[in-house]
Parts: sequence; structure tokens; C-alpha cells
Amino acid sequence: MLTPKQPVPATTAGQEVKSAVPFSPPMLKWVIVLLPLAYLWFRLINNLWPEWTTNPQYGYGLLVPFLCLGLLVRRLFASKDTKESRKQKSISAFPISAFQLFVFALAFLYLPTRLIEAAVPEWRPIQWSLGIEVVGLTLCVIYVGLGRGWLRQLAFPICFFFVAIPWPSPVENPIIQHLTQASAAIVIELLGWVGVPAMAHGNVMEVSTGMVGIDEACSGIRSFQSSLMISLFFGEFYRLSAGRRWLLVPLGFVFSMAFNVCRMSLLTLIAAKKGVPAISEYHDPAGITIAILCTLALWGIAVLLRSPQSTVHSPKSEAEKSRATGSGLGTEDSDLGSLTSELSTPTGLWSVVRGLSVALLIWLFLVEAGVQTWYHVRESHLKPGPAWTLTFPRDNSTLKDIPMDATTRNLLRFDEFKQAAWTEPDGTQWEAYYFSWLPGRVAGYLAKRHTPEICLAATGIKLLSGPKLTMMNVHGVELPIRSYVFETGEGVVQVFHCRWEAGVGSEAYVTHESARYNLIRTIWAGRGNKGQKVLEVIIMGMDDPEQAKQALERELQKMVVVKP
Repeated sequence: MLTPKQPVPATTAGQEVKSAVPFSPPMLKWVIVLLPLAYLWFRLINNLWPEWTTNPQYGYGLLVPFLCLGLLVRRLFASKDTKESRKQKSISAFPISAFQLFVFALAFLYLPTRLIEAAVPEWRPIQWSLGIEVVGLTLCVIYVGLGRGWLRQLAFPICFFFVAIPWPSPVENPIIQHLTQASAAIVIELLGWVGVPAMAHGNVMEVSTGMVGIDEACSGIRSFQSSLMISLFFGEFYRLSAGRRWLLVPLGFVFSMAFNVCRMSLLTLIAAKKGVPAISEYHDPAGITIAILCTLALWGIAVLLRSPQSTVHSPKSEAEKSRATGSGLGTEDSDLGSLTSELSTPTGLWSVVRGLSVALLIWLFLVEAGVQTWYHVRESHLKPGPAWTLTFPRDNSTLKDIPMDATTRNLLRFDEFKQAAWTEPDGTQWEAYYFSWLPGRVAGYLAKRHTPEICLAATGIKLLSGPKLTMMNVHGVELPIRSYVFETGEGVVQVFHCRWEAGVGSEAYVTHESARYNLIRTIWAGRGNKGQKVLEVIIMGMDDPEQAKQALERELQKMVVVKP
């Protein structure tokens, strides 16, 4: 006599699968693998964080890690066909030993990169080196552990992180200058059509009510970089073909430039009608608006370029769905179980991966310990140096304090700030700017960002000579003064720029701060995070550089005050 079998409660089976998946052996294996990679990604994001949070041009970088994670999850839980192709293509076509050599080479290069990065984290070639090493090690581990199929699926989401790394200055600065000139020329032409006269002077446009500055945000570089990021993201999100992705990138540039020109035209028109101060009321809302419009436009174009096949997922049959439901498995649990099964497939050499991960973890510990020990020894002899500040000649009746706009204040994030303008009895006009950063990681980063040969040259005035380094001893304080001579429409301008580091001797200062050998020199000098000050003095009406230097030294004897 046959007796009916007792059905197993669906909840019990479901609970067993759910409890088994998170603690399956492949997941435990990946914990060992992900530990050194997680530390490397932390170091990379930690290095880029000041750039993302202090430079509006790269503010979009804060979103990139989350977009990378979203694309990775989308790739992991891809359609059934994609999963089958991963299995079919998982056989390695490249010798595993070669990828092991790549891992060893990238891990070894991390030592000098980390050593230099600890001293000059803002140096962009070092940021790119760090990014290449972190991304390269991640891809190598994926290839060795899971095979070529997984590498092809996950390579783009991981490499997408490169859009958040700042471009090297030799690449970025010429693009900014060309975009600035092109945007200004178009805006002036458009304003001429509506009867508003305007004239360009470098990155400054002159209208009837004053001068309108074109910063990096308005130059179009921020729009161009963010549109590149958005174009690449939508191209991957909708799985567009290579040709359509290449088409989406220039379309993004066209949209960004068009919207940016509209923004600049609107702001300049407001300045011409209501005055230059009125721009501050519309500047940020206009920037947010064009960012949203550009994103929506690229989103729409990506949807139109999407092929029907890219939206078709391999549907599960009703029988499969019913079997999953009958056994207590939801769709999400089934996908997770399928993913776990794929990770446990013996397509990779897990013994090799575990060995590489443990060796990499030990190597990272040794590198970090060595770097911290090195700089502790190098900086142990440094003294904070004299504490000093700057005062302006208050007895001069022509002295006027110059206010600081909110944008510049947020960009530099200084701890102390002073700037003023006055006229000397001999008729020369003086302007002085003083910034101070307390000890901290971001001090050196922000103090080195702006120099006269970059900022003043961008305003349209011509650099005639400089920099020339002169060490001035003022009340026991060694000030490295770099002198420049600029030519303007009103005559020659003498510019003196000083970036002073606490605890650094006079032998550590060189004429060209941005020179490669000087950046490497910081390995011996220390990390430069004990506090920094920037002093800049502009003298107009004095043509002789030596005479201007002597006048500056006399004036500094009065303005520099050493604190007890």
C-alpha cells in the first residue's frame, strides 16, 4: 500500500538555502582575497578624497565609487546567457604565471608610489600610478581566481573608476585655456547679437558694469569631464555596442559645451544688466541646472541608441519559476545561489589566489610600516619654526581690506586669511594676500594649488620673467620669495609669491616648486603637513625688479610679526 509522502515545508528549505549561501566556502575564500584589495582601494579613495571635496572641478568623483559598485552588481547578476558565456569563456587563454608576474610587479611598484604619495599626495602622476596599481592588481586577481570570462565581464566597471582621477596638469591646463577662450568668444558673439557689448581679456570678460571672471567651472572643463563620466556610465548601463559608446562620448561633449555656453551667456547678461555682484545669486543654480539637463539629454540619447537585444534578459520559464517558488526559493535567492555556484566553479587556481593574497597582505603591511618609520625618522629633527603672521600698514589712510568671496573661501579652506590694497607715498600701488593653514594633511595640498604663473597668466596678462628665488630673513623667519614680472595693458607688474613650510630649512626651497626633482626631494624633506603659509604681494608702478625687491623687504620688516 502506497502512502503519500509528507511535503517538506517551503520555509524550512528556504531557510536552509539562505543560511547556507552567505557562509559557503567560495564566500570565505573571497574574504581572504578581498582583504588586501579592500585596503588598496581605501588608500586610493583616501588619496583622492581631498581633490573631490576641495576642488569643485572633480566634485563628481564622490559619486563614481557608488556608480562602479552599481555597475559591478549589474554585471554580477547579469542575464542567464551572460552567465553561460562567462562559464564558456572561463578557460584561461593567457598563462597564469604571466599574471602572477604582473601581480608581483605591481605590488613592488606600490612601494615607491606609496613612499612618494605620503609626501606629495596631490601630485597627479602619483595619483594615476596608484590608480593603475590598484586597478591592475584587482583585475589580475579576478583573472587568476575566476578566469577570462569573469575578467571580461568585470573589467569595465572596475576601470570606470579612472574617470574620477584628476587629469595630469600638462593635459588639463591646455584644455582649460582652449575651452575658456572658445567659450568666451562664443558668449561675446551671442551677446553682440542681443546688443550687449563685451570684450574678452584671457579668462575675464569685460562688460559695461565691470569684469566677469571665467573660472574652471565656467570654462567648460567641469562640464566636459562630468559628461565624459555620464556618457561612459550610460553606455555600460545599457550595454551599448562599442561604436555607439564612442558616439555617445562626443555627443556628451557637444551637450556640455552647449549648455555651458548658455549658462555663461545668462550670467554675463545678468552682470551687464544688474551688475557683477548679481552673478552670485544665479551662479550655482545655473550650474546645477545645466548638469541636470546634460544628464537627462545623455540619458535620452542612450535610451535611443539602446538596441532591442540589450534590454532582453533570458526569461525563466514558468516551470522554473514554479519550481523555485515551490521549493521556497525566491528569485533573489535563486540568483544569489546561482552566483555562488559560479564562484565555486573550479575555473580558477584558488590555491594560487590564496597564496598571492596572503603574500600581498604581508607586503602591504611591510610597506606601510616602512613608510611610516621612514617619515618618522626624517621628520623627528624638524622643529615647528617661528610662529608668525602678517599685519597691514593700518597707519596708511589709503589702506582698504579686500573681501573674500565664498567660492574662493570654500576652495582654499584656509585657517587664517588677510588681503588688502593700499598706495605708498611714492605713488606705487600695493596688494597683499596672506593665507595660513594649520598642521594637517590638507595643508600642503591646498597651499601648493595656486601659483602666479598659473593663476595670473590665465587672466590674460603676459609673464615676462620668473620665477626667481630669493631667501629673505625677516625677524629670524626665512621666507622663500619667488619673484615674477608680468606685463599688463597698464604697464609692468611685480609679483612676489612665498610659500612657507613650518619646520623646513632654507636649503629645502628651490626655484621651481613643480619640478619633478623637487617633488621627489620631499621624500627626504618630509611630508610638509606641519602647517604652511602663503604670502603674495603685487606692486604696480615700479618697473625695476631689484628696486621692487628692496621695497618689499623694507615693507616686510614692518608687516611680519613673530609671535612669542
